[in-house]
Amino acid sequence: MATTNTALQNAFTPEDYGKLVDAEITDKAVAFQAATVVNTGKHQVRFPILVTDPETGWYAENTPITLVDPVTNEVVVVPTKVAGLTQVSNESVEDTDPAVAAMIGKALARDIGKKVDAAFFGDTVTHGPSGLLSVQGVQVVDTTAGWTTLDYVHDAKSKAMANGAELTHIVLAPDVALALSKAKTASGSNQGLIESVDDGIKLAGLIALVSPAVTAGNAWALDSSQVMTVLRKGTAVTMSTDAAFGSDATQVRAVARIGFGHANPSGIVRLHAVAA
Repeated sequence: MATTNTALQNAFTPEDYGKLVDAEITDKAVAFQAATVVNTGKHQVRFPILVTDPETGWYAENTPITLVDPVTNEVVVVPTKVAGLTQVSNESVEDTDPAVAAMIGKALARDIGKKVDAAFFGDTVTHGPSGLLSVQGVQVVDTTAGWTTLDYVHDAKSKAMANGAELTHIVLAPDVALALSKAKTASGSNQGLIESVDDGIKLAGLIALVSPAVTAGNAWALDSSQVMTVLRKGTAVTMSTDAAFGSDATQVRAVARIGFGHANPSGIVRLHAVAA
């Protein structure tokens, strides 16, 4: 922080700003909740993939056992930069009220979190990571009949299991969450199919999350062990008075480098209405 006041607490140092933004991103962004989070200090991360097990067989005693190799592959994730920049008056920077520091950190974190989720559930992102819509070979469950049943979720679990995945999470678009929350157990009944759809609620055994970054009418069912969110070196927060010298202000920049890896595309299930 641009100050020489040695009486300030450590919470006002740039390092602690970075920790605050990290906590907000991982807490708010669904991309960190529905995937395996990997922290790295490297330019890229390679995930080894076991495609098929080495084949075994039945053998007579005292006969040679055939040497068989497993089929392997790898997923390479290169974290890319998402950044935010804001400017505050020097009076605010020098203020020792902790609410000022929290406000700056949370504001940057909220926007970075939105960008991360938009990329995670999106298609190919210019200068950013490619999301779920860009992944080839995902399974599809057709929800054309409408979100009035949990049968779709059971269908997704079955398709994923047939392709080597054990689903752990389902992420719903807000309109899907609303439709399910209004669905009834039977025609003419006032009893809801589920009590609510929100963080911590399970649908057919899967942890249910809601994200506005998911396309309307869609849901994604994921095996969190096969989807990786890679965060490189945490979040760096830098403060400078140089660029805003004429305004007697300080600019605050937050930078995070994040990438996504999909180890088993055929174990990912997209639930949506399939166009005829």
